[in-house]
Amino acid sequence: MKRLYYLTESIDAAERLSERLHEEGITDWNFHVLGQDKANIVRHHLHSTSPLQELDIIRSGERGVLIGFTLGVLFVCYIALQTSWGASLNWMWQAAGIILFSMFGAWVGGLVGVSNENYKIRRFHKDIEEGKYLVLVDVSPSQKSAVEETVSQIQSIRKAGEDTTFINPFSKVITH
Repeated sequence: MKRLYYLTESIDAAERLSERLHEEGITDWNFHVLGQDKANIVRHHLHSTSPLQELDIIRSGERGVLIGFTLGVLFVCYIALQTSWGASLNWMWQAAGIILFSMFGAWVGGLVGVSNENYKIRRFHKDIEEGKYLVLVDVSPSQKSAVEETVSQIQSIRKAGEDTTFINPFSKVITH
């Protein structure tokens, strides 16, 4: 799926866009609004972003799993090769050790992610602080042109970017 980003200074424009996109078949699950005034978003009956979209929990958690898995494998190899009782460990205990390290890594990564803004929306931070609203629209490739045509009819909304909904743990922060 593609994620289209739009910026507007008017919550009314975002509401008009929401109504028009609903007519195009875009559901609330694929339409999210991010802004400083969350109460205003709710008052206009718009679907606001979730913490998973606002914060870097998923990406940091994925990184944590990868680091934890690597450390788990290294730890199990060390125990198996460097201790007298390690070689006799059942494979299930070794797998449990790797899984434990991976889960701990995911937990720590998630905690790190809670304290960081999502890397995909970080580039819009200044605009949001200035009081603008970021509209995220998730579309299939076949819906993209119809959505862009609908958005072009609302003058106070401008396209701010395009990305995928896939979260890549290895990607760098996107900048303007």
